[in-house]
Amino acid sequence: MKVDEIEIDDRVIGILKGQGIEELYPPQEASIGYALNGENLVLSVPTAGGKSLVAYLAMLKSVLNGGKAMYIVPLRALASEKFEDLKIFESIGVKVALSYGDLDSPEPELESFDIIIVTSEKADSLLRHRSHWLKKITIVVADEIHLINDPKRGPTLETILSRFKENAQIIGLSATIKNSEELAEWLDARHVKSDWRPVPLKEGVYLDGAISFIDNTTKKIKKEKDEIVSLVSDTL
Repeated sequence: MKVDEIEIDDRVIGILKGQGIEELYPPQEASIGYALNGENLVLSVPTAGGKSLVAYLAMLKSVLNGGKAMYIVPLRALASEKFEDLKIFESIGVKVALSYGDLDSPEPELESFDIIIVTSEKADSLLRHRSHWLKKITIVVADEIHLINDPKRGPTLETILSRFKENAQIIGLSATIKNSEELAEWLDARHVKSDWRPVPLKEGVYLDGAISFIDNTTKKIKKEKDEIVSLVSDTL
């Protein structure tokens, strides 16, 4: 599917093309329709399979139609990464905020932003402070949603999604979740699961300067000063 075929503002398509994105990956094509139609979605795809772009486009469509988006991540470093990704859309008037600091503040200034990127702890704090602008949230993205099964982080994330799922679109992203069908049922969501990767993943055993793969192929590795350096050099 070419990006020109995506039913979204032409300015967004222009930015995608400017980033060298001309065509969607198969998992993106399988899920983009649900995401842009405002349906809840659980997307389980390996790392680098393009999950984030589907969520970005769903948020942008909602925001450009007058909505407000929240992107929830488990770690501050990941929050900063997503902020850098989404800043490019400020050129078309989309205001992006990053908030993971003071857990004792309702941060009323966040109301003026279109996409708010937060950690799950910050999202929980905003809900506990009853920040009035949260009622304006039209779409919530939960990155690394498999952490809902984590004994420490899971209850917080489950509470957040429970609070939003009645009135906002929910998109859950994960590369590793095992019970994605069950989670999709709980969220009343479409379920898209794929093992597709942009670069094939092969298993093998390294011995005596060569990797023997499970498909019976073999790859010779250039010998360096030790075995680990040889493997790392080949990977790079």
